[in-house]
Amino acid sequence: MLSSDRRHILKLFAALPLAGCGFTPVYGPNGSGGSLRGRIAFRAPDTQEGFRLRTRLEDRLGRTERGDYLLTVQIDIEEVAVIISSAQDTNRFNLSGEAMWVLTEPGNDTPLASGTAATFTAYSAFGSTVTTREAQNDARDRLAIALADLIVTDIIVASVP
Repeated sequence: MLSSDRRHILKLFAALPLAGCGFTPVYGPNGSGGSLRGRIAFRAPDTQEGFRLRTRLEDRLGRTERGDYLLTVQIDIEEVAVIISSAQDTNRFNLSGEAMWVLTEPGNDTPLASGTAATFTAYSAFGSTVTTREAQNDARDRLAIALADLIVTDIIVASVP
């Protein structure tokens, strides 16, 4: 009984700092995350990674042909062999990706927000040519999705007053 009361009191103390700071959930009723949905058009490279990135951005921010804002993204991916066997076969690759993004109003080149998102993923090349190629494609897709999620987070943070 006593430990139950203690947990309740600790929860109240944990919530006190948030009560006075004006904290508003991003996806709450008055949050900035929902206000961007369907208002941003996207421009990304015409590559497999660019397609996957655009798809993820549309999933997170909504699809629009002509938005109030234009998000332009450039992607740079580097592949590095990280495990080489004694027979000189490469068994694992790291893919590091960097996405430079700029948010503008259409027809105006002045950036409202900009940034760089960077992350990495890896894949195994231990198998047949077909399985290695599929693993590489999957790693590139995962990388593009992760970069898109980082960009969305940065945009939401930039839009908070």
